[in-house]
Amino acid sequence: MNFEEVKAFLESTEGKTKEVTDYLQGIVPVTIARIEDFVSTPDGKSWLDSAKDKHLQKGLETWKTNNLESLLDEEVKKRFPEKDPKDIEMEKLKNEIVEMKQSREKEILTNQAMKLANEKGLPLDLVGFFIGADEESTVSNLKALEDTFNISVQKGLEERLKANSYTPPSGGETGKSLEDLSMDEYIKLRQKG
Repeated sequence: MNFEEVKAFLESTEGKTKEVTDYLQGIVPVTIARIEDFVSTPDGKSWLDSAKDKHLQKGLETWKTNNLESLLDEEVKKRFPEKDPKDIEMEKLKNEIVEMKQSREKEILTNQAMKLANEKGLPLDLVGFFIGADEESTVSNLKALEDTFNISVQKGLEERLKANSYTPPSGGETGKSLEDLSMDEYIKLRQKG
């Protein structure tokens, strides 16, 4: 029997029986040197890397399960330490005091703004919209309201005066100017024209 026939036999179904494989393993035992030789080949390196990755992944999952949660809890406690109930109560009280101060300041500013608006004859309904963060900004806002309001009132008056203005008739019946007319003459002239 030549080498080709032996090789064909080993590759056939009969050559893969348990008795044949046990016999061959006894002839060529698995040793560390043979494993190192196999691992140095590209196929061996690929197989070894795959086996390492599987083992590492399993170890990492085990570590996460056993340790990660406790490490996260420690880090959270370090970054955000738990507050003492006294500290929480103090913080609440400080916030209430700040709110009370802000409310009081707003009340004072509102009263001052109402007084100022009343003195200047501005509509009091609009004052709440012009209250600023401090007295200076509130006065400035009310000044802007006053200017705008006065301009608007002035325009309205001018338009009403134009609509109701009297133009004396030309060539008039009397040779008198309006200043020289008596009240009765003025009324009669007005009723005619």
